[in-house]
Amino acid sequence: MFPSAVLHKKITESTMIDARRAVSSGLGHGTVCTADSQIRGRGRISGRRWVDDGGGALLFTLVLHKSCIKVSYPPTQLLALALCRRMEKGFGLSPRIKWPNDVLVAGAKIAGIIVEMEGDYLLAGMGVNLLQKKFPSDLRSPAISLEQAIFRDSSPEEKNPQLPVPSPSEELLPLLKEIEAHIEESPDIGEIEARIYGLREAVTVRLGDPSRGEVLNGTLSGLKDDGALLITSGDGNQQAIYSGEIEVFSTD
Repeated sequence: MFPSAVLHKKITESTMIDARRAVSSGLGHGTVCTADSQIRGRGRISGRRWVDDGGGALLFTLVLHKSCIKVSYPPTQLLALALCRRMEKGFGLSPRIKWPNDVLVAGAKIAGIIVEMEGDYLLAGMGVNLLQKKFPSDLRSPAISLEQAIFRDSSPEEKNPQLPVPSPSEELLPLLKEIEAHIEESPDIGEIEARIYGLREAVTVRLGDPSRGEVLNGTLSGLKDDGALLITSGDGNQQAIYSGEIEVFSTD
């Protein structure tokens, strides 16, 4: 059962680095490395950093043995689905998965996920915005915290200081339990496809590393069983995309 061990730091380089060290020291499946703040947190694309103000985000990396993952699609998508369901059931939100590894609420990023390999293990890193009241104005795309999302969907009389927003330490265990349940359940890809941001909308996909400048325009028509993004061009041809970043032209 998760967690088998929790290693916490107030400030760290990154929880991913801590998890690598934990595996090297002999710790294994179910180990969780957490921090209040990290100075070298990064995203999927080289050069992008995870920004947190220290104490407002849930920052952790979970060590998973490769053998526990039974789905044919990437584990990033399994983790994103677990987080979506936690937000749906726990807070009444309607999050969406921005392929391949972000979770959005109201079109703004509430979480990022990165999974890397270390020997027989997967290191599943996640950053979830919980208590932040504002974000830097120079972010590449808009961000939102759980507190802001709850305020946004509350009626005026419900907007008071006593919001039911958990602290990072309070939210860690419920989210880990949701992840564990999803690993055991191995949900069908349709569960993820139903929550994909921009589904059936016009999109631009920046293929591979966005800095290469290769783009594909079309309609986001769904996901393959292996998690690849399906883009249908204007002439009806469908292409499977395995690496890239999407920009959605319009959503409901």
